[in-house]
Amino acid sequence: MLTIRSCRTSDVPDVLAFLDAHWKPRHIFTTDRRLFDWQYARRDRPGEYAILIARRDDNSEIAGMLGYLPTRHFDAALAPANTIWLALWKVRDDIPTGPLGLELLTHLMQHEPHTSIGVIGFQPPVAAIYKALKFDVGELQHYVLPNPDVSRFELASFERPPVRAVPPTEVTAAAVDDRTLSSAVRGLDLSERNRRTPQKSVEYFRARFVRHPIYRYRTFVLRRHDRPIALVAMRMAAHAGRSALRIVDVIGPDDAVPGLAALALDEVRRSRAEYADIHNSGINRSVFVEAGFSPVDPGGPDVVPNHFEPFERRNAPIRFALKSSEPAVLFKGDGDQDRPNVPQS
Repeated sequence: MLTIRSCRTSDVPDVLAFLDAHWKPRHIFTTDRRLFDWQYARRDRPGEYAILIARRDDNSEIAGMLGYLPTRHFDAALAPANTIWLALWKVRDDIPTGPLGLELLTHLMQHEPHTSIGVIGFQPPVAAIYKALKFDVGELQHYVLPNPDVSRFELASFERPPVRAVPPTEVTAAAVDDRTLSSAVRGLDLSERNRRTPQKSVEYFRARFVRHPIYRYRTFVLRRHDRPIALVAMRMAAHAGRSALRIVDVIGPDDAVPGLAALALDEVRRSRAEYADIHNSGINRSVFVEAGFSPVDPGGPDVVPNHFEPFERRNAPIRFALKSSEPAVLFKGDGDQDRPNVPQS
């Protein structure tokens, strides 16, 4: 009989061995324990991890596991509106996947208090499982803003580079770090944004992006009439001497997007990046288009790569599944999508 329980510190070597043997050899978590602990070690329960494991007994091999990222992990004050993001859901190939996989998920849903549960990023065959479990299933819309100063694209390829004007905006941007964030957000009201799933906070933003142990996110506060209205996290991704600016999260109202586009244009020009891009669901496409972004058709002739670790010159749609009683606004930075996949130099 298999027993499902939370991973403890003593289980971690077996979890990492399971990932190496049954998920992916040399998985980033098996080579970077600091990143693994940052993402999964529970801050409210030292010695325990946000990973469920299934064993026959404490000395037997792990039969299956399910990792998860609760939003309260980054800010305990979010516990009343906790969203669970699923990750690392795997059952050994020599064990019937369906029953044990569902048992892991059921155990999680019964024992981790939450108001919504979902996943960002999964392969197409898994969609049927989520639909059967009554999750809403879809794809994040991909938008791009090419650098108008670039005449030859090597990361992306365009039949004809989209040229949309970024209109003037009264929204300005100020770069922030761990030292300046608190003073820069005085007066910030996220109540409108937090009527949609997942709820986030300044402390969530600080823990998730400003204090990330590996990535060096560029973090900003957007302001209108000198009043803070939104938080933005972005980072540079590079390959073969070329770079792209990935916007991974925007915490604020939809009408902050014009200011986001102006910021992205300034940053790609300053950094000489080929383009800025962003993945989103929940904000109307017209808001991005009117701000200067262009939608990317994943099956069309234009290619705007999503995978940089390792780099793949192809469109790669990001699928999501979500079970929530509230409308949602989702970005690539939610869940487990925006993390290192290879050791960082």
